[in-house]
Amino acid sequence: MKKWFQKLIKKIEEANKKEFGSGPMDCCDLNKKDNPGSKKSN
Repeated sequence: MKKWFQKLIKKIEEANKKEFGSGPMDCCDLNKKDNPGSKKSN
């Protein structure tokens, strides 16, 4: 892999860890953290 691409992936990984933590990314849990008590409407 090109070094610039590896750097990019590493930066994305670090940003995701900072934003979401290192736990599993369950969409239901993430939605509860962002919008407690709100229901999604279509």
